[in-house]
Amino acid sequence: MKDFPWLIPLCSQLIQLAARQQLPHALLLSGAKGTGKQVLARQLARYLLCRQPAAEQACGQCKSCLLFKAGHHPDLWTPAADQHTGVDAIRQLTVFMQGAAQQGGKKVVILPDVEQMSEAAANALLKTLEEPPKDSFLLLLCAHPAQLLPTIRSRCQHWSLAPVFGAEIQQWLEQHSSRPVPDFLLDYTGGAPLLALELLESDKAAAISAQLVLLEQYVAQKLDLYHVLQSLPDDEQLPMTLNWFLKQQLWTKAGGVQSKQLQLVAKLQQWQKDRALVSGQNSQLNLAALLLFIRTALV
Repeated sequence: MKDFPWLIPLCSQLIQLAARQQLPHALLLSGAKGTGKQVLARQLARYLLCRQPAAEQACGQCKSCLLFKAGHHPDLWTPAADQHTGVDAIRQLTVFMQGAAQQGGKKVVILPDVEQMSEAAANALLKTLEEPPKDSFLLLLCAHPAQLLPTIRSRCQHWSLAPVFGAEIQQWLEQHSSRPVPDFLLDYTGGAPLLALELLESDKAAAISAQLVLLEQYVAQKLDLYHVLQSLPDDEQLPMTLNWFLKQQLWTKAGGVQSKQLQLVAKLQQWQKDRALVSGQNSQLNLAALLLFIRTALV
């Protein structure tokens, strides 16, 4: 856990509860993408499954720890990536939870993106939450807990991973990547270090930097719309980049532009909805209309 310093306090609290046998059977770990939910869940699972835990950490030497490290622990269950939100996955989870622990200790389930579960899957999960088998733990992960059924939230102890900022996290990014870290990147990701690192390592951070400069020049009327459309890729990252750009522009502008904030936000949201329905030339026309509106509002 020392590789993820912002997670240490929360992980320590959870492990202390487990050590005192006070850890609830169902935990809801929430936080934005890239804040470390999966890392935290796996660290806790590693401790719970260890047969000789000590000093608030797994021993790393017992058979259970070696199985965990190898990625083949029979008492840890996670769904297949393409099935984790469907009812079939929850049925498999139920079968797993009802069986005996093969290593003679505890059983742990890590279930990601639970807010994306189908209604049938959510209802099936409720049955396991209501009647948890002995020595079993459900670690539910989500980015948007408000989207969960209230009946599921009420049966879990909720732990939230807050966004993290500051010099320590900026330094962490610099230590874990050989690429230059843009000053804006951590704020851009909303305080999600792992997402920031992912953008760095995929070279998307550099591309985003260039796109932000492009948008600034366009709003300042140093570039025409045609040039921007040719240089601005309409990819999965674009909505986040446009949202960040607008926030920064509105933050620095005077009250006259601030009055346009609601209109800009509504226009961006409408563009995102329309974007899911159109493609090709219509997609470019949709983006062009948004960019024209943005420049008019920000001039």
